[in-house]
Amino acid sequence: MILLTGALGFIGSHLADRLPPTAIYCDPKDIFTIPPDRCLQFLNTAQQEIDCIFHLGAISSTAETNVATLTQNNILLSCQLLDFCIDRQVPFVYASSASVYGLGENGFNEETTPTPLNYYAISKTAFDMYVLQKIKDHPDAHIVGLRYFNVYGKNESHKGNMASPIYKFLQQAKILGEIKIFEGSDHFVRDFVHVDDAVSITLAAKDFKKSGIYNVGTGTPRSFLEVAQIIAKHTGARIIEAPFPIELRGKYQEFTCSDNTKINAVGYNTERISLEAGIQQVMNE
Repeated sequence: MILLTGALGFIGSHLADRLPPTAIYCDPKDIFTIPPDRCLQFLNTAQQEIDCIFHLGAISSTAETNVATLTQNNILLSCQLLDFCIDRQVPFVYASSASVYGLGENGFNEETTPTPLNYYAISKTAFDMYVLQKIKDHPDAHIVGLRYFNVYGKNESHKGNMASPIYKFLQQAKILGEIKIFEGSDHFVRDFVHVDDAVSITLAAKDFKKSGIYNVGTGTPRSFLEVAQIIAKHTGARIIEAPFPIELRGKYQEFTCSDNTKINAVGYNTERISLEAGIQQVMNE
């Protein structure tokens, strides 16, 4: 039996579509799933053998400032699930985040020192550090953290302001006939990875031969302007510029790029979906 947390989230919902029908979901928003505070109780009393836990559930808003809530959901529950898996030798695959790299001043290699810019990223960094210590203490455990870069794809509507620029630009093009970008968007460059690739890597992580934290990205960063231009080409929308918000200065990642050296070394070197093909797929769905 497989347990998935965050099954109603963006990546989690896509992962759920590719899991067997016997999978169990843990999510606070659906009465047909197990609430997070009952998750450990369920696991400890489950009659079926647990084959793997995919832990994608979390408070994912980078604007969240309630440290107690973040700690409870993003750190404490994660620690409990991890310890359960270690004790019972169950593979544990969890969602970290490329947000731990901050502005990228130390690069985007998994071995670099994290430089988080907000409380969400701090919570992810804290659990990553806990995981790395657990891997040292339990070399026989199977623990994989995945630092997702800018994931995009269908079913992003519920994410609100946390949705990808690709989703936002497509909505603007459809509704307004124009795409609004910040001034200087040719210099804002991100690693956009299609959700299908993110899910494929997540599923493969259960069988990685080495525990650790791995980047999930394309390794080919593209600018916000390029994203807007691709969408404008398909939709006929015009691109307009808006002033860069003062409140985002110094807190906005100008560049991200997944260093795929480590994930390639464990045998996952499948070619990722290109930005052009990924946007076309989103528009066709």
